Amino acid sequence: MDELSVLTLGFDVPGNNPDWPLVTILVDGKNPFAKVAPEWQGFDPADLFGSPRPAGPASRSTSASSRTPIRRPLAPVLPGGHRAAVYRCSCGEPGCGVIAPLIVASPDHARISWVDFRDYTGVFDAPLAPAAAADYDGTPWPLPDLHFARDQYLREVRRATDDRSWETPRRRTARFLEAHLRPRGPVLPPGLTLNWIVPAWERPGMLLSFEQPPANVPVQQLLLLNSSEPDPAEAAADMAARFFSVSPEDWVREFGY
Repeated sequence: MDELSVLTLGFDVPGNNPDWPLVTILVDGKNPFAKVAPEWQGFDPADLFGSPRPAGPASRSTSASSRTPIRRPLAPVLPGGHRAAVYRCSCGEPGCGVIAPLIVASPDHARISWVDFRDYTGVFDAPLAPAAAADYDGTPWPLPDLHFARDQYLREVRRATDDRSWETPRRRTARFLEAHLRPRGPVLPPGLTLNWIVPAWERPGMLLSFEQPPANVPVQQLLLLNSSEPDPAEAAADMAARFFSVSPEDWVREFGY
C-alpha cells in the first residue's frame, strides 16, 4: 500500500502587502514543488478555498440550493475526482502555467490522492479546471503521486477554509461589496458584466472590473468606489448604495478609474 502523507496548508504574504496573501502547501513538512518549480507560487486563499463555509442553523438548511454541493478546488466532490490547479507561475497568472493534479478519493473513501500532475498554458484562469481543459492533454510534471488519509486531509482543508486570519479589512470590504452587487447582476452599457472586485492597488477604494463575455472581443472597464466608513460591512453597504443611486449610463463618468 502506498505511504500516506500529511497535508499542511498555510498563508504567506510576499512583498509585505497584506491584502494579497498566498496559500502555502506543505506535504510532510516540505514544499512538494520546490525542485520542479522553485520560483512558482500558490493561489490567493479566496481562489483556492472560496467564501467562508456557512455556520450555525443556516448551514443545516434543507433548501434545494443548500443541497447543491459547493465545488471547492481541494475537495473531490465529483465521481472520479477532478483536476485542479494548486500552484501557478511566479508571475501570478495561471494562464502562464500551473501545477494541476487530478484530485480523487479512493474507492473505499479511506484516502484522497493527488495524481497525474500536469502543466497547462492558456487554459486555467482559476484553480478549478474550465470545461475547455478536457480538450488539452497538458504536459506531465515529474512529480510522484501523493496520497493522504481522508480524515486528515479533509480536516486540514476545512481548517484552512475556516481560517480567515489572512482577510484584511479591505479584503472583507471587497467580499461584502460583491455580496451586495453580484445578486443584482449589474450591467455596464453596452453589455459589460461584473467580473471581480478587489482592493485598489496602491490607493484607497475598491476596484470593480466590468468585462465583455469571453466569446466576444475582450473589453474591460474599471470602476473605483470609495467610502469614508471605517467598518468593512458599513463601507460596503455605503458603496453599494452610492453605486446603485447612479444610472448605469453614468457609472463610467461618476466612478471611472
